[in-house]
Amino acid sequence: MRNAVTEPEARRAVNQIWNGAGDHNFVPDFKAYDAEAHAELYWNTVIGAVRKHYDYAQIEPVFLSFQEHEDADAYELLLWLGLENAVYGRELRDRPALEELRREYAARYLAGLDLRFDSPWYEKLSAAHFSRVLGKPFPLDKRSEALLDELEFSPELDTEEILTRAKALFAKWLQISLEQRPKRKGLVFPVFPKRKAVKARYRPFGAGFADRPQHSYGASKADGGELQEYKTTLSGAQLRSFMEAKYGRSMFSPEETQQLERELCTGKHERAHLLITRGEKGSDKIQNGFEALKRQQEEAQIRRNRAYCMAHSTQNSTAILALTAKIQNSVLLHLRPTAVRSPAGLLRADRAWRAPVLNEERIFERTEQDDMGGVSVDLLLDASTSQENRLETISNQAFVIAESLDRCGIPCRISSFCSMTGYTIVHIFRDYAEKGKNERVFDYVANGCNRDGLAIRALCRLMRTNSSEHRMLVVLSDVKPNDALKMPGIGDEEFVSYNAEAGLSDTAQEVRRARAEGIAVVCVFTGEDEDVPSARLVYERDFARIRSVTQLADAVGKLIQNQIGSL
Repeated sequence: MRNAVTEPEARRAVNQIWNGAGDHNFVPDFKAYDAEAHAELYWNTVIGAVRKHYDYAQIEPVFLSFQEHEDADAYELLLWLGLENAVYGRELRDRPALEELRREYAARYLAGLDLRFDSPWYEKLSAAHFSRVLGKPFPLDKRSEALLDELEFSPELDTEEILTRAKALFAKWLQISLEQRPKRKGLVFPVFPKRKAVKARYRPFGAGFADRPQHSYGASKADGGELQEYKTTLSGAQLRSFMEAKYGRSMFSPEETQQLERELCTGKHERAHLLITRGEKGSDKIQNGFEALKRQQEEAQIRRNRAYCMAHSTQNSTAILALTAKIQNSVLLHLRPTAVRSPAGLLRADRAWRAPVLNEERIFERTEQDDMGGVSVDLLLDASTSQENRLETISNQAFVIAESLDRCGIPCRISSFCSMTGYTIVHIFRDYAEKGKNERVFDYVANGCNRDGLAIRALCRLMRTNSSEHRMLVVLSDVKPNDALKMPGIGDEEFVSYNAEAGLSDTAQEVRRARAEGIAVVCVFTGEDEDVPSARLVYERDFARIRSVTQLADAVGKLIQNQIGSL
């Protein structure tokens, strides 16, 4: 976890920026800190020098235009690398010591690298840039080499020339426009930090680097991890088309989707939309470089999920056997016996006459336990970015649970949920009838935020359409609802943030509603110690924390036994 920035370090960062700019009459919108949350002298000098040498009033709208894109962090990285190269050449004339400061930073930066074959290419660009600073080679493919050459702006360029070059570069390589759209009322288009910040909203220069600049925005409602809403000029149809291209076609027709939203997107979710999908893309066409990057990252995560399961195959097999036995014993113990008519068994004297008269064979009676098919289980995985460091373990847990349910003959469905741009996306990996398809859960990746209440409401709506007498929902989550789309407020507040107490309260309300409708809801808690009270608030006693696959059978077995016992 990144250290919190202290007030003295924040002041030091601002002073470094002011010194670089030679001007104290502005509030910096970017600040740089190292991995220990200390003000980073070189980058803060660069940030200030950009104000000194260029017309920042023209550059600022370009940074603002990034906020309409999910990959704003990466876009900022690329532009700052270009500005750094240009401003260094200019500033060196008056600050000869800047050369040593730059080389020192580059050496620390490269020493902290942990690049892998599947690391994002924009991180590799940054590494290659600072390798050039030290005169060291860095392997890049021809495409990335050409992009970096264009990106390293010359110090001879003025503000307008830099912006012209930047707009052409982003249009050519990434197919995005850097024109800031005029502010107007429209659909909510939320932008979110990739990880929760403490006291500041960080915009990291790539994940995994120990010493890299970190950007925190000044006066912003996003400080402290709160998400912020932005607007888009996309029409409703265009936005839905964008979401289906990104996450997959809807399982429902437009008319059915509208009906679902009229039914479910009400109250605290009245401005939200739903996308329920099997993840089937309408087209494999990749629109730009960052979409290609996202695909690469997701494919790498899927490979890691599978590899983790393979590496733990022995423990998984043991856990599956143990959990299967616990579920079967619980079903045999608790589901009520039922007397049924049968062509064999104990003769019913009161029905014996029907054999010769009506030629009926079912004049016997035998006792059966309730059919396993009378129970169905849904696994719902939180797929927000707060889970990105534990995707392998969560997908593995879901796989073990689903395999155990399959062996018990209990229909199981596996889904995940996240939210983005006002949409809550439910991705169904396998449905009840798709026994033996549990490996599809390894397609589990993290994206966006999480509107837990609406996701649970939507899935319970789907669950009520199956024919099972007893339904159970198992949520695998860190119980940290946090969505950029705000919900209607009370009194003087028009809208309030969907996070912290408000988000937990809504999620708890949906859990209680589901239980009142006969759906048993439990949680496999995947979060940290600090969030255990949240899990207890939402799920009461019906949650279990699993630290390793060896604990899974006991913990989940107990949860399921308790629920079956109360059916």
